[in-house]
Amino acid sequence: MGLKVELPDLPARRLEQALRWAAEEHLAGSAEDEHVVAGRRDEAGRVACVVIGREVMDQICRPLAGQPAERIVPDAMCLPWQDGELALAERDGRILARWGECEFGSFEVELAEDLLAGLASERVRIVWYGGECPDWLDRGRIEEPIDQRSLDHCLAEGAVASGINLLSGPYSPRSAVAARTYWRWVAGLAAGLAAVMIGLVAVENHQLDREAGRLQQDIEQRFEQLFPEVGRVVRPREQAERELARLRFGQAAGLLDLMSRTAPVIEGQDRIVLDALNYRDGELELTLRAPDVAALDQLEQRLRALDLAADVRSASLDEDGASGRIRVTGAGQ
Repeated sequence: MGLKVELPDLPARRLEQALRWAAEEHLAGSAEDEHVVAGRRDEAGRVACVVIGREVMDQICRPLAGQPAERIVPDAMCLPWQDGELALAERDGRILARWGECEFGSFEVELAEDLLAGLASERVRIVWYGGECPDWLDRGRIEEPIDQRSLDHCLAEGAVASGINLLSGPYSPRSAVAARTYWRWVAGLAAGLAAVMIGLVAVENHQLDREAGRLQQDIEQRFEQLFPEVGRVVRPREQAERELARLRFGQAAGLLDLMSRTAPVIEGQDRIVLDALNYRDGELELTLRAPDVAALDQLEQRLRALDLAADVRSASLDEDGASGRIRVTGAGQ
């Protein structure tokens, strides 16, 4: 028989166990003697299910041993049905009836009148799907189905659409058992692949750590070569930026010192023109024009008088006078 029971959402394994005990209040015997199969939930959240005795199920399955059966559905449940309708058909000497989503039955012809007459009087529509129509039915109320396909065709289509398969749990077909074995094998393979991937990642991380350590050693060695006065190397980037800034500030300070001492001397010589200057590594180089080489020599002497190391690096004459370069450094350089 078909039932609808109130059950919360549960994993398939727990739902199968809970269904048996939820259906027990509707059964005359013990739930342990019944095979209960879950179907779909309705709009109210109730679970549709079909209950069949295990002994009856064994009798059905025994002739199918070794056969590739994939689905068993109660034949009456496969009849097309709509709300407010009684669907009937005669098949193999029995009357199939369905009057609800999970309300159906298969009756001997002699007993069908006593069991179905009340239902027939209550239903708005009575639809006959085929076979020999019994005399007790009011033929004036019987409607033919719109779809004129054969009864077997309708039942086969209804079996697929029912969402019920009595071949479940201990009666599962070989394909379902094989599928479970296959998925267990796939799960094991996936776990093995995951373990291999984790191992590869661990090896790669170890290699990266070693490479990072080697690079850190190279950085520290280069840093010590460039900035030997710095002690421990903690943050190479920040420390290098700080040292470079200190060097840049020191160079600027040296340039400003030399320019402040040489500028008054050059400005005091009306006949000498400063064309360019260049400063590098504490050395100031002046590119000058003068009326003659003697004027360049006199400028050199005045710079030395200021305790600066000065010497003319080059001098040449042309029709406009003399041009030359004078190197100026602090005393002692």
